[in-house]
Amino acid sequence: MFVKLSCKIADRLEHCGIISKSNRTLYEYGLRQMFATILNILTMLLIGFIMGLAVPAMVYTIAYIPLRVYAGGYHASTPQRCWAFSAIMLWIALCIVKYTPQTYFWVITTLSLIACIVVFLLSPVEDRNKRLDEKEHHVYHIRAIVVMTIEMIVAMLLFALHFKQFVLVLEIAWCSLAVMLLLGKGKNVFEKIDCQVKCNTIREKIFLKIKKEEVHE
Repeated sequence: MFVKLSCKIADRLEHCGIISKSNRTLYEYGLRQMFATILNILTMLLIGFIMGLAVPAMVYTIAYIPLRVYAGGYHASTPQRCWAFSAIMLWIALCIVKYTPQTYFWVITTLSLIACIVVFLLSPVEDRNKRLDEKEHHVYHIRAIVVMTIEMIVAMLLFALHFKQFVLVLEIAWCSLAVMLLLGKGKNVFEKIDCQVKCNTIREKIFLKIKKEEVHE
């Protein structure tokens, strides 16, 4: 996504002497990330305005993104799928905010507390494209807990001030993250089992090949 546009801009910047050839790749990556972020923000605002929930959409995004950065979780295979997945998830979250009766507030609160426990126990859930060493794993875990704790304090303050809608938005963001962590954990387990099966199959083939060669000798 935005690969061609980023390459053209990097070409222009290099041609004008603004960036060096050695830094070109870094600038291309930065441009792609910038355009992807702009697209996500515009999508978030568009969905929020269409549903009449622009402010809750911003609150959801502000709460979700910092947690997602440090807690990790499931990642789609392509940027396009990631964008589509994020847009659908935001739309579902706003539908819950808009159409959930007040009587179900405590049900979602209970689910959000379970989600917080999931975040505390599982984060960070790494992706095969972004492996973490032991030090990074510890740092990301601490940061995820700190961000989660801050958001929980903010939620309690909002509840005390009777801003229940915003509390609901935060709780749904936590539940969304917990789902992503569980999906990511499941994906990692499946990939590990699949890798082990493939390795065992390769070993068996090598063993059979050696046996056949010994028979022929």
